Amino acid sequence: MYREVDWAVPADPYILEELSKYEGWHTAKNLEINTKFSRQWASQRCPVYVEHNLAERHPDEPAYRITELGHRALDDDTDLESLDLD
Repeated sequence: MYREVDWAVPADPYILEELSKYEGWHTAKNLEINTKFSRQWASQRCPVYVEHNLAERHPDEPAYRITELGHRALDDDTDLESLDLD
């Protein structure tokens, strides 16, 4: 995925994969515990996923969950370059 679009970084598939493991909300702390990435890094990347419709942010808490587009991006059945993600 990260090779397809200029805004993505190598960590993105790993963080998105963790977001996809269950349908609930994930905090940056949860992502830090379950991935090799820091809470600060997850806090920086998750808003990028929201901006590109790969994740959504909880309305009241700093928590995120993956969207259907995010699931499709992980499954590689979506050409991210061809979508209007901005």
